[in-house]
Amino acid sequence: STVPLDDKETYALLQRGDTAGVFQFESAGMRHVLMRLKPRCLEDLTAVLSLYRPGPRSSIDLYLENRSHPEKIAYAHPLLEPILKPTYGCMVYQEQVMEICRVLSGYSYGRADIVRRAMAKKKADVLKAERESFLSGAAKNGVAPDVAERLFDDMESFANYAFNKSHAAAYAVISYQTAYLKTH
Repeated sequence: STVPLDDKETYALLQRGDTAGVFQFESAGMRHVLMRLKPRCLEDLTAVLSLYRPGPRSSIDLYLENRSHPEKIAYAHPLLEPILKPTYGCMVYQEQVMEICRVLSGYSYGRADIVRRAMAKKKADVLKAERESFLSGAAKNGVAPDVAERLFDDMESFANYAFNKSHAAAYAVISYQTAYLKTH
């Protein structure tokens, strides 16, 4: 609990991909992403742990590009900006799926969580009903039908295996601590 979370040498080790023995960061693919990302803080580690999952993995290149060039970030609808800005325009965490449902379609927190769970567990019958509700709510909020359809499709494929942020953050702390111990 006394390990400092801002040790430059530890981040240098992570940036080099010298992560044999480091929790969650040992695979060749993860080392490659770490070397490209060049993590500088715990938030970076939290994001990379979430991105390197089957659902959000397809967003890694876009995340890295947008992180380096934030002027290139494009949002399918202006309502998405406050939700996706912290993650450079990419869906990274389950909570972002929930917030998209809330903001774009007027869902309650509870209903948004039902959508998240249905997506994660691939419950086709629930998803079909929720798709219609999402599209209807989005239309009421001025979201074009093609944008709403694309967003729902993106959320559905993303949520197949994505982390919630608290899970990723807890993993990031343990990963950082093991990297710190390796460094020192």
